[in-house]
Amino acid sequence: RLGNMPQIRVIVDEELESVWTGKKTPQQALDTAVERGNQLLRRFEQSTKS
Repeated sequence: RLGNMPQIRVIVDEELESVWTGKKTPQQALDTAVERGNQLLRRFEQSTKS
């Protein structure tokens, strides 16, 4: 199962865009992408528990 991979891809794209436009440093964007991705994964994990 891919879980939330499409949504995570969108998050990564959004964070990369913030780097290209100078709104965030690469490290800030990566940190934010990890945080946002982890939130999605936690929600996915909760929804699939039996």
